[in-house]
Amino acid sequence: MGNTVQMKLSSPQWTARIIVFLALFALVADTLYMNLNGLYDGDHTKCIIYSSMPKWCFYLLENVVELFVVVILGIMIGVIAEQYFRKIKRFYPKNQILAFTYASILPVCSCGVVPLIDSMKKRTSLKVIITFVCAAPLLDPYIIFLSYTVLGLQYMVIRIVCSFLLSFAAGWIVELAVKTMHWENWTENGACSRRCDVVTDRDPFVKTMKILKKLMPYILLAGCLSFTFAMIDIKELLHNFNLNAEPYASIIMTLFGIPIYMCHGADVIFLKPFLQYTDLNIGSAMAFSLSSSAICISSIVMLAKYLGKRVAGLLTAVICLLIILFSIGINLFI
Repeated sequence: MGNTVQMKLSSPQWTARIIVFLALFALVADTLYMNLNGLYDGDHTKCIIYSSMPKWCFYLLENVVELFVVVILGIMIGVIAEQYFRKIKRFYPKNQILAFTYASILPVCSCGVVPLIDSMKKRTSLKVIITFVCAAPLLDPYIIFLSYTVLGLQYMVIRIVCSFLLSFAAGWIVELAVKTMHWENWTENGACSRRCDVVTDRDPFVKTMKILKKLMPYILLAGCLSFTFAMIDIKELLHNFNLNAEPYASIIMTLFGIPIYMCHGADVIFLKPFLQYTDLNIGSAMAFSLSSSAICISSIVMLAKYLGKRVAGLLTAVICLLIILFSIGINLFI
């Protein structure tokens, strides 16, 4: 009887481990393949998989399966961080400066960082959480290096400054608005509310799968939205607009950036030909970088689960407005 119980207990644990390690293997394999072949996100011309299957099938694989991989690993990181920081609480960022600093070290995208919110909710303020969520996909050592080598020192410095200002201002404005509109109970709309006991399993792999199950509808919706926008030729659309007129250009580049799934500095590579061969200016380029990295359709859907629909919608509106203002300011003064 003891062995039977042990088998029943170990079965979900092994299943969870297999899924997590498969996700990790897929991410590592994809990263190695892209680096060895000189590819980057958005460049599919040299990809064997892209040329061997229908376009819609490839984009479905890229935007749905890849999103699942990113979210699974993001949840796993969040679960491990929660268990570790629960013992060492002083390492949780207590202010926006520390939140920005910590986030700038983590190599995660906007979707991967969202699951970390669950471990921060009861330990820090909303503005610190917002700062962390916004800063993490905008900066990491690799993105800073890529920005300098591909687009130059000016772009790199502006990106760092704008990332800090956007993360700090968004956190401050959203928290102020939530308090003003008496949304103090916003956590009850998130994933970790009164039903948190559902995901308190000690095994981090099993807990990851339980959280993933709760997020399944949101991930599928986010993946379908990303797939829809991936089928649109963004480069061709951008060439049809005047990319040098303000504030028109800043608004257009911000709106184009949000639906696009860009992470790990892919926006930097994407922007290079536009800055070289079109009339796109640095401010409008920064608007695209910030909007496509800080928040996208996929992460907005995920945020609605963790922060609630009202806070997620407010955050999206605040980020868009700040990005447009930053872009116009850059074009005016630089």
